[in-house]
Amino acid sequence: MILIALFLGIIIFVGGFLLMPTKSQRLTVGSLGLIVLVASAALMIGNDNWHWGMHQHSETTTTNIASISPSKQLNVLVYQPIRKSNTEKVYVYRKTTSKRQRHTAASLKTTNRVRYRNVTQAKMVTKTTTWRYNNSFWRWLFSWTGTHHELVGHQNTFVLPNSWTTLSTHQAKWLSAAVKKREATAKTTMTQAVTAAVKKEVAADPNLTAKQLTQVKQQAEATVQKAAQQQTVTVLNQLIKQAKTQSVH
Repeated sequence: MILIALFLGIIIFVGGFLLMPTKSQRLTVGSLGLIVLVASAALMIGNDNWHWGMHQHSETTTTNIASISPSKQLNVLVYQPIRKSNTEKVYVYRKTTSKRQRHTAASLKTTNRVRYRNVTQAKMVTKTTTWRYNNSFWRWLFSWTGTHHELVGHQNTFVLPNSWTTLSTHQAKWLSAAVKKREATAKTTMTQAVTAAVKKEVAADPNLTAKQLTQVKQQAEATVQKAAQQQTVTVLNQLIKQAKTQSVH
């Protein structure tokens, strides 16, 4: 409608000064057209630059997320710095209902923050803010010109359990390699420990039957695995600390 008013203002302004027969009529009609023209242009500029007739409307959605780490013992939220920046980041995550990795938008209208809380389920709370017309009159007035639902910004808040950690993609790759190396070393150590335990029992009683040897081996494996599991959390925390000291790029 504002475009029609602007067009009519131009017609009335030009027509008034050129087509009216008397001077007073030309001034009256021309001035009326000028007022309509200026008012329409001012409203268009105000709406475009300062969102006259509009207000900000926010909607919030919550998505449960899961760690992208293949290890069940490691819950991590990964981010990628943008243009080698320590403040602008794209976060990588996945929904609990999907195995496909997702990432936040790399946009100036998107902000991300991480909060650690005493919760059991990690989630992403997204607040989307858009411009909306104050009422149907303003929406009708700016038909074909204004933008209803124009995006103001997205604010993503990752609410993570205290057991989670946040690493850059470079740090996460370093940690993944370190964990694999540690697991390989631990496997070798466990095998050696089981072998040594079995040899010790055989030396103590050379007449053990095959069934008894199997039982001895199973008991040794259970003992070694239990000890390894008790050390896993401590070792993993140490590796995470080392990963955080690595460069983010």
